[in-house]
Amino acid sequence: MTKTTQFNKEIFLSMAKAFGLDIHEPHTEELYTYVEKIMPGLKRFEELDLTDLEPVILPPIGRGDSESSK
Repeated sequence: MTKTTQFNKEIFLSMAKAFGLDIHEPHTEELYTYVEKIMPGLKRFEELDLTDLEPVILPPIGRGDSESSK
């Protein structure tokens, strides 16, 4: 059984604040409108059956050490 959470402006503002965005900035409304439009496309990822797939582990990027230049 899949639990689905309804996306709305209250949830968006809560998430934006948690990520450190100033929710009182003028562009916040524009960002909400954009995110609201792309959410249906992102919901398709919930439908993917990944039960038989192993996770891919990638090496860290940009560690800044000299090992990557050898």
